[in-house]
Order: sequence, then C-alpha cells, then structure tokens
Amino acid sequence: MQSPGLFTSPDQAGEDIDASIVRQAIVWLVTLQSGSASPADKRACAAWRAADSKHEQAWQRLYGLGQDFRVGSNGLAPPLLRSVLRNSERNNRRIVLKSLLGLALIGGTATVIRKQPAWQSAMAEHQTATGEQRRIVLADGTRIMLNTATAIDVHFDEQLRQVILHRGEIMVETAHDETGRPFELDTSNGSIRPIGTRFTVRHSEQPSTTAVAVLEGAVQVTPGHGSSVRINAGEQTHFTELAALAPFALDDSNAAWTDGVLVVERMRLADFITELDRYRPGLLRCDPAVADLLVSGSFPLRDPDAVLALLAETLPLQVRTITRYWATVTAAPQT
Repeated sequence: MQSPGLFTSPDQAGEDIDASIVRQAIVWLVTLQSGSASPADKRACAAWRAADSKHEQAWQRLYGLGQDFRVGSNGLAPPLLRSVLRNSERNNRRIVLKSLLGLALIGGTATVIRKQPAWQSAMAEHQTATGEQRRIVLADGTRIMLNTATAIDVHFDEQLRQVILHRGEIMVETAHDETGRPFELDTSNGSIRPIGTRFTVRHSEQPSTTAVAVLEGAVQVTPGHGSSVRINAGEQTHFTELAALAPFALDDSNAAWTDGVLVVERMRLADFITELDRYRPGLLRCDPAVADLLVSGSFPLRDPDAVLALLAETLPLQVRTITRYWATVTAAPQT
C-alpha cells in the first residue's frame, strides 16, 4: 500500500518521490510559468533538476500533466485528485496546474490556498499606479519602496508590526523597534520575518507565487502550509503556500528597479517585453516570431516607449501600435 503524500513515477516502478520534492517541483513550475522568471531563475531550476534523479522525475510528472498523471493515478489519487485529473482529459493543463496548487498531498487530504478578493488591493492603504514608484516611511522608521502596480496595507499594534503585500513588488529596510515588536511581511503564500535586514519581495497573483531576495541580514520564510526556510544575504527563494525552494544565489540585477532601471543579460525578447509591460499602461505584447531574440543592457523604467524605440533601432524589430495603449513588438519588414 502506498504511503500518503508520496508521488509514484510509472517508469520507476516501486520507487516513491517524497512529497517535499513534489512541492518543490510545484514551486519551480509555478515560478517559471508566472511570467516573471529571470534567466537566473531558469538556470537555478535546471540546477535543481540535475541535482537529484528524484527532482527530475517529479519535474517530468508535473510538466507532463496530461498522460503522465493518468498513468500514475493509482499511486497518487485520493478522490479529490481524481476529479482534478479528469480536467486533464480536456487537455487543459492550466486548469490542472491551478488545481494541483490547491492540494496538500499529505494524508490524502487537500488544503485550499488562501485567496484575497480583488477589492483588498483596490482599497489598500498604499498603492502605486502602473509605471509609478514611491518611497514611504512607516511609524517605526522602516523604509519601503513600492514598485510599479503595487498595493500594501500596514497594521501596527502592541504585539506586531505587519505589512501585507497584496500585489506587486517592494524593497524593505527594517528599523529597530524600541518595544521589541517583531516585523512581519505577509502575502497570500505565507509570511516573511526579517532579522535586521534589507530585502525585496515580489508577489505574482496568477499563478500565486512570492519571490524574496535578501540584500542585507537574513529573513525567515514560512509558507502557509510548509516548513520555514532561512534566507541569508546574497540569497533568494520563491515560495507558494505549499513550500519554499531551497535558497539559491542572488541575481545581481534583482534590485536594479530601485534605481529606476531594468538590467538584463541575454534575456529572451518575449520575457523582456513581459517585464517591460509591468511599467507601461495598456497592453504590450511580443510576436512569437521574434520571441527568442536575446536582449542585454540597462534600460530606464521611467520611459518604456523610449526603450521600445531603442529596441527597434538596435534589433531587427518594429513596434506596431493600434492605440498608445496597445502595442506589439514584431519583426521589421525585409528591405
């Protein structure tokens, strides 16, 4: 009889993959499909997969959600999971992935991920519009920089200093509290407790994942239904409500946005356009025909249209606009 919480690979008969590895694979898959994964994230994922054959097995099972899960369902499927697998019969992998993120494969039970209504972001105490960045200082002296399209709430009481990140990205420089109250930053995925530190947090909503990068000091990351992980200066991680990845090396360009620039090295054009789209009102898209062109450099975030013009000058590209709020980067016409 199978132990609950273990993932059985059909091509490795008799071998189980521990639930903790499955949860790590889910975090990586969510991260890479979030639209915000950097080249460093992709390299780190590849290193994780190569580090252990169990990692690769778990990755392949999740990545090939359709047939793989149907074949392996005898070792994996309590009644709720079977209902999830039926979705894969319709070849809708995104539905299956989102359903999997609502499962905690422990004892054959499931835990639904916390969801925050959209109005909580709309009514947040501190917000920035698309393309806007703003600095604030909290009552205890903690400094927070809000990146584009970000929303946070601040709750201080006698026991706790709490910041809730509903969406977007922030840089936090925590201050010492005379009364000894701990500082906590929460997202829908879990909590982050710093130890005298400077760090960035980015929360992506679809799919829901949180990225943490520590520049000074250390933080303790605790997923809503997973084990805590300590992240030291020079390290970063990603986490969902189910699990946090083991810390990996910090990308030097991670906090470049706080200086108003986007720094990339050999980033796919499609990924670059997705990132630039965060800072530009309206819709900005990349034609699949040019998606794999590589972009390197330092680009000002205050003027995304100037960045697009620069791309058109230096690469075989053109920017086609329907209105100023709807633009697509495509191949330049042949001359």
